[in-house]
Amino acid sequence: MKEQYGQIPDWQQLEEDTHPVLGDAEVHLWWFPLKLSPIQTDTALTLLSNIQRDRYHRRKTAERKQSYLAGRYYLLNLLSHYTATPVKKILLAYTGLNKPYLSGKEQNIEFNFTDTNVNQNTEGDCTSYGLFAFCKHVAIGVDIESLERSANFKAISASRFSPEEQDFVTGIDGELNSQRCLAIWTRKEAFGKAIGKGINFKMNALNLSSPNSHELNFSSHDDDWRLTQIQITDKVISCITHQGHQALDIKAFKSVNHIP
Repeated sequence: MKEQYGQIPDWQQLEEDTHPVLGDAEVHLWWFPLKLSPIQTDTALTLLSNIQRDRYHRRKTAERKQSYLAGRYYLLNLLSHYTATPVKKILLAYTGLNKPYLSGKEQNIEFNFTDTNVNQNTEGDCTSYGLFAFCKHVAIGVDIESLERSANFKAISASRFSPEEQDFVTGIDGELNSQRCLAIWTRKEAFGKAIGKGINFKMNALNLSSPNSHELNFSSHDDDWRLTQIQITDKVISCITHQGHQALDIKAFKSVNHIP
């Protein structure tokens, strides 16, 4: 039996001109390809800040520029809906380690965004997908990885994983399970993004394995945290980490019908 690496969300499709209301004890996830129509592309370029414009032009290929632009376009439009603010008035600021946040905290909206490439066929054609997470009042981080990604998992495990995590990703034959490695990595990254440090923390000192559960309550960096592992598709694994031990109701959406 094929191993399941996370909870499988109940994806909802929205009708046009509708938008969900974000409750105080909810996380809203959005998952869709990072593609824009020509009209959306023209609009998206007008929404970039000076910092974002510079990062856009640094992308070396047209595909990377498009996925970067689409990610910011969808993020700004979703924030516009959640804050009831015109999209052109959504202002993002960045921490010293480049975590974005709303310049005005009056809305109490916390968010995070991540993307990955997903193979579409045996010819190796890829599409960039984005995952967006929103909640209220508590810090949140999210990460995704393609389960088909290749890397030096032995070196990553040895340098970044705790002894308990290394045991979890290693089979009885001594071989590393690459997909378990990727699952643990999303946990590390999601937590790092939630605290605003990315991968700049002592990863191997923090055990985020939970062999019999897709959820985990833990404490670190002077605070309580909760993570939930989610399997987006049979090819993509994700983790959401938010502040506090309270379980938040995760609602997942795929539709972009309400985004102009």
